[in-house]
Amino acid sequence: MPRKTMKTRMAEAVVSPGVEHALDGVLDHALRLQRSVVVSYVDRLRSHPGATPRSVIAGLEHRYLGSVAAIGAASGGAAAVPGVGTAVTVASAVAEVAAFVEATAMFTLAVAEVHGYDLDDIETRRAFVLAVVLGDAGSLAVETAAVGGAHWAPLLARTVSREGIGNINKVLLRRFLTHFGARQGALALGRALPFGVGAGIGAVGNVALGRASVRAARRAFGPPPATLGPRVING
Repeated sequence: MPRKTMKTRMAEAVVSPGVEHALDGVLDHALRLQRSVVVSYVDRLRSHPGATPRSVIAGLEHRYLGSVAAIGAASGGAAAVPGVGTAVTVASAVAEVAAFVEATAMFTLAVAEVHGYDLDDIETRRAFVLAVVLGDAGSLAVETAAVGGAHWAPLLARTVSREGIGNINKVLLRRFLTHFGARQGALALGRALPFGVGAGIGAVGNVALGRASVRAARRAFGPPPATLGPRVING
């Protein structure tokens, strides 16, 4: 019988009911971001002199990677504090997943805003955020299940039926609970190393995950639009 690799074991990891419930809550909380918050975030970048869709998206990517690096470093430092027990380390890991998913949700919805998508429908929003937070695996899952190729955002936002989106979300949620949870679990072991080392691993690991999410967003949305859309005035 062939020996299983670490990657295979991670893919087959079984998430405990408690962790699954926590991850469900993390995702639901991230999806409740108000559009007004997203619009204000994008406006801070598009208000720069000479701003273009390309420069705004580049700014969103830069801010996102800086944010997830800081999240990983903070979690790694906290996990390595002497006297911190396993339960606290696990809680720290779940809190970091929450922060990572929320940062990715903000990034995804902000990029969607620049491209002119108003993702008010919660199931469509769920599909976009899950696909981007899962990185390359999320892109592949959507392309296989729904549209058969890159730059799938227009079809998923405007063409795929609610039933189709629901089926895609079932696939993505399973991958989120296993694949993404296992990846974060593996990083958590590294973050528990002595202070400084753990913080560095947390930052580097989260940047790697963040870069995968940036690739997924680029693959989903395609090149930036030619012009920025009209500003949305929040009343």
